[in-house]
Amino acid sequence: MRYALAGGILLAVAAYHLVPTIVSPASMGDALERELSDWLGAQATVAGTPEISYWPRPKITAHGAAIARPSGGGLLVYGNAAELTADFGIFGALSGSPAFSDLTFDKAVIVLEDAGVPGAAPANRLAMAVAAIQDGEADGIDGKGPGELRLIDSTIAIAGKGDGDGDGDPRIVKAVTGELDWEELDGAARFTGSAEIGGEPTEIALRTAKPVTMFAGGSSTVDLTLSNALASVSYQGTASGRRPYFLNGSFSLSTADLQNLMTRLGVETRLLSTVGKASLKGQVARSGASLRFSPVELAIGDSKASGALDIVMKTPDEPARISATMAFTDIALFDAQSSLPSWIDTMADGSDDGSSEPLSDLDLRVSAGTVRLADITLSDVAASIIRTSEQTSFDIADSRLDNGSLFAHVAVQNAGTAKVRLNAENVRSSPLFRQLGISVPLESDALTLELVYQANLPLERNAKDGLSGNFRFAAGSGQLTWLDLNAILATAENSNAFAFSPLKQAPYAFQSIKGRGSLDGTILTLDGVTIEGENRQVTIEGQVDTATGQLEAKLTATPKSGNAPGIALDISGNALAAFARVTEIPAGTASD
Repeated sequence: MRYALAGGILLAVAAYHLVPTIVSPASMGDALERELSDWLGAQATVAGTPEISYWPRPKITAHGAAIARPSGGGLLVYGNAAELTADFGIFGALSGSPAFSDLTFDKAVIVLEDAGVPGAAPANRLAMAVAAIQDGEADGIDGKGPGELRLIDSTIAIAGKGDGDGDGDPRIVKAVTGELDWEELDGAARFTGSAEIGGEPTEIALRTAKPVTMFAGGSSTVDLTLSNALASVSYQGTASGRRPYFLNGSFSLSTADLQNLMTRLGVETRLLSTVGKASLKGQVARSGASLRFSPVELAIGDSKASGALDIVMKTPDEPARISATMAFTDIALFDAQSSLPSWIDTMADGSDDGSSEPLSDLDLRVSAGTVRLADITLSDVAASIIRTSEQTSFDIADSRLDNGSLFAHVAVQNAGTAKVRLNAENVRSSPLFRQLGISVPLESDALTLELVYQANLPLERNAKDGLSGNFRFAAGSGQLTWLDLNAILATAENSNAFAFSPLKQAPYAFQSIKGRGSLDGTILTLDGVTIEGENRQVTIEGQVDTATGQLEAKLTATPKSGNAPGIALDISGNALAAFARVTEIPAGTASD
C-alpha cells in the first residue's frame, strides 16, 4: 500500500512538471489551427500565445482567432472571434494528437456563404456533405459535425444565391448567444439560445433532423420556437432550406402588439388599426413567397374565427397580398371608427406624397354570427373586404339588423372619392343614422331606406365636397322633429301670411312617412315627402341648403276626413327666420 501511494505521488509530481513541458501553449495553438483549417477548408490563425488551464477540465484559450475565406465552392464558413476556447483530452495532447471539443466563440463574426461556383471543388467537410446529397450520394456521408459549439454575443452573416435583402447585402443576425449541438454531419442539429431578430431580443429553440439536407436545398423536419416582446412563434413540420421555400406543418403565432408586428412583416391594413392582441394557430403550407394557413384558428382582439388564410409576402416591386375566408362567431368593433364617414376616411390611402409604403392587397370573405359596431349590432352577417391598387371596397351581402335587414356597398377609391350604396329594411332609424354619421330628425322603429351617394375625401373635413346622390325612404309610426309643424299649421288656419323661426322645433307624430329626394353638395332636395298623421296628410316638397339653412319649400296639409279645406303653404327663409304664405287649394279630404 505504501508503495502504491508513493508511486501515485511521484506520478502526480511528474505530471505537474512534465505535462506543461510536453503540452505547450504554442504546440496546442498549432494543433487547434490545424483542426480548424482541416474542418473549414481554409487557413485558421490563432493570435498570440494561447493560455492553457487544467481545472476542472483541460482547456485552451486564444485571445483572437480568424479563419480566412476558403477558395473552393459550396457552403463556405469563415470569420473571426475576439476569444476562442476549447476543451481537449489530456492523453491525446500528451501523445501529440489532441482532440478538441466544446468550442466557444466570444464576440465572433461568422459568415455563411453559398459560393455557388460551378465546377469548383467543395471547400470543406460541410460543403462535401452538401455536394454528396446534391449528387444523390447521401448514403456516403460519414463525417463528424462541429459537436458542441457555443457562441457569445456574436454576429452571423448569411450571404449568397439571393439570401440577402435584395440588394446583394448579406442577411445579418446580431447578438447571437447560445449553444449548437451537431455531432454527426448526417445527423440532427439543435440550437438553443437568443439573438436579435427584427430589432428585438429573441429567444430561439431550433431542432432540425437533417440540416445538411436543408443546406443542399432539400427538406427536413423542423421544430422551431421564437419568442420576444413582440410575438411568440412556433412551427413543427417540414421545411426546405432554399428557394422556392417550402413549408408543411403546424404553426402558431400570438402577439400583444399587432400593429408593430404587421409593420415589421410589411403587411399594412387600417382595418385593424385599433386592434392590439391577436393569435393564429393551425396548419401552414408555403410555396415560394406564398403562405397558406388551412385550417386555421384566428383571434383578433376578442373576436375568434376559423377558416383559411393566404398571404403573399411583399416584394420590392409589389405590396403584400392577403386573402381569407373566415367564419367568426362574434366581431366586436367598439374601438373602430364610430361613423361611416370617419371609417371611410380611415380606409382611404393617405400616401398622397408618395413616401408611404403601398397598402397590402386584400380579399377577405367573412361570415359572422354578430358584428357589434359602435351604434348597431348586425347578425348573421356575410361580408367581404377587397382592396386593390385602385380602391378598397366593403360589402355586406347579407345581414339582419333589429327586426329587418341591411345590405351595403362602400367603395373608397385611391383617387380621392367614395361611393356608398345602402339598403335597410324595417330597422330602427336613430342608431342607423348615427352609424352612418348623418343627422336626420326622424325617429321610427320601422325604417326602410335606400341610399346612394358619392363624395370627395376626406368626408369628415369636406363633407359636402363633390357630394351627389339620391335616397328613398319609408317608415312606420314615429315622429319628425323638423320645424314646429303643429304650430305652423295651426297659425295657417287663421293667417294667410306669417313669420316663424326654424330654430323652434317640436316633434310631429306620424303613423307613417315616405318620400324621396336627392343630394347635390349642400343642397338637399325633397321630392314628395308624404306624412300620414292621425287627422291629416302632409306633403312637403322643396330644397334646404344644409350649410346656410336657406329654405324654399311647399307644404300641403289635407284633412283625412270631413269637408274642411286643406292648407297649402309656400315657405322661404333661412336658419334664423322664415316666412309662410297660404295659397288656395280645392276643398276635400286626403282620400279624394
